[in-house]
Amino acid sequence: MDFNRLYVSCAPPSLLQSLPEEVIGVGALSRSSLSLLSVFTDLLGQLVTRKFALCLPSSIEARGAIFFGDGPYYLPYHRDPSTDFDVAKVLTYTPLQGDRTSLGYFINLTGISIHGKDMHVPQNSFNCNQSVKLSTIVPYTTLKSNIYKTFIRGFKKAAKGINQVPKVEPFRLCFTVGTSTNGLVIPQIDLLLGNGEKWTIYPSNSIKQVDDNVACLAFIDGGKTAEQAVVIGTFQMEDNLLQFDLDQSRLGFSSSLYPYGTTCGGFNFTV
Repeated sequence: MDFNRLYVSCAPPSLLQSLPEEVIGVGALSRSSLSLLSVFTDLLGQLVTRKFALCLPSSIEARGAIFFGDGPYYLPYHRDPSTDFDVAKVLTYTPLQGDRTSLGYFINLTGISIHGKDMHVPQNSFNCNQSVKLSTIVPYTTLKSNIYKTFIRGFKKAAKGINQVPKVEPFRLCFTVGTSTNGLVIPQIDLLLGNGEKWTIYPSNSIKQVDDNVACLAFIDGGKTAEQAVVIGTFQMEDNLLQFDLDQSRLGFSSSLYPYGTTCGGFNFTV
């Protein structure tokens, strides 16, 4: 195969010091012409469609996976590792929104529901075009202050039966949970999307265990002047498969894979 237009760059070790110890480089997944997806489609042409799927693990001991091109996206069932589950079959889709000032990815968000009750925020709170950004750099979903305050009030009310404790930075709302969140009735959060679909955020993606006895709501106040009203961070993406389809300009999302009996850390790289 003739590898034309292959772009490679090198960096001194000093530029990689802020990265985790085992990381040896960075690969772009944006809309940029130098992103990994663009490079692969340039090299392989019609053999690879302009889409990729991202599956981030919830454990630092597990490996996630990135799939370039179309599915199926096979992950093993935890109860029967010999049986594979095609996550592509359970994806829900919503349009990707354009943003001329960014090479990132945006979706249309019209509201947030907590425990089945819609939040009441001023009209157009989610930016003028109601688009929110997806980020693999931001660790926790960040909300502009006016949205965050309403969100916290709604979550407190829905979680009234859970004992609250002093905040643990960078979080503002924390609870006594013992050694795990299992058995607690944690309010479910739904991101209400412009095409009528909803992205359900289960407790595994909304509550962060900070020590043996305390867990916190893993959403951050982005301040009054935040550029984006909402930025969806990596904690909310963990063990969710996200498919970025640039050909059809849409995002496919699974919500948590736990109910399907699998996780993003189960992909078999030896096959």
